[in-house]
Amino acid sequence: MRISIPGPDTVETPVTGVGLVALPYDRDSVLRELEARARTPRPPTAPLDQLFGEFRGPFNAYSAALVRSARLRDSLASAKGQLDTLARDAPAYSQLYAVFGRLTDSSGAAQERVARARVNLDRARRDFVDRGDSLRLRMRQWEDSTYEGYDSIVQNLARRAGREPVTDTTGADGWASVTLAPGPWWVYARSWDATDPNAEWYWNLPVNGDTLLLSSRNARRQPRY
Repeated sequence: MRISIPGPDTVETPVTGVGLVALPYDRDSVLRELEARARTPRPPTAPLDQLFGEFRGPFNAYSAALVRSARLRDSLASAKGQLDTLARDAPAYSQLYAVFGRLTDSSGAAQERVARARVNLDRARRDFVDRGDSLRLRMRQWEDSTYEGYDSIVQNLARRAGREPVTDTTGADGWASVTLAPGPWWVYARSWDATDPNAEWYWNLPVNGDTLLLSSRNARRQPRY
C-alpha cells in the first residue's frame, strides 16, 4: 500500500522524512488498557498547556519574521541580478533601481524585526524551561510507570497475529510504500506541528484499501509532553 503525509491542510506540501509503522494491532487500545490500570491519576496538564500557549506566540512571531526576511532577501537578490544585466542608461534601470532601494530598506527593517523577535523568543524559552521542566518530568514519570510492559504486550500481540510491524519513511514526494500480509492493520505515525514546537500530529488509523492519506483531517493534534 502507499501512504502519504501532506502538509497540515493541503496535498501540495508533502512532509518528507517521517517514519511510519504498519502495526497488526491497534496501539491506542493497548494504551487505553494500560491507562485504565494506572496506579495513579494522570498529572494535571492545564499548567503545561498554559505554558505551551504562552510560548507559542513568541515562537510564531519569530518564525514569521524569519520567513518575511528570507523572502525580502530573495527579492533583493533578484532585483540586483536584473540590475546587473541592464545598462545604467536603459529605460527600465531607474525604475528597477528605485524598487531595489525600497527592497533594501524593507530588508533591513525585516532583519531588525527578526533580531527583536529572537530576543523575545529567547526570553520566553528561558521562562518556559524554568517553569515547565518540573511539570514535564512529572508527566514523563507517570508515563514511564503507566506504560511499563507495553513492549512485551505488543510483541505478544504481533506474535499471535503472525505478522510483524512494517516500517518505512516518507520520501521526497511525501509518500511511503509498504507491503502488508493479509489481515487487519493500523498505520501509526507522528509529525511535528510546524506552527507549534510543543505539539504534534498523531495518527493511528485502520488500513482500508491500498492507499492512505494522512492529514490534519484524520489526525489528532496533541501536546508533546
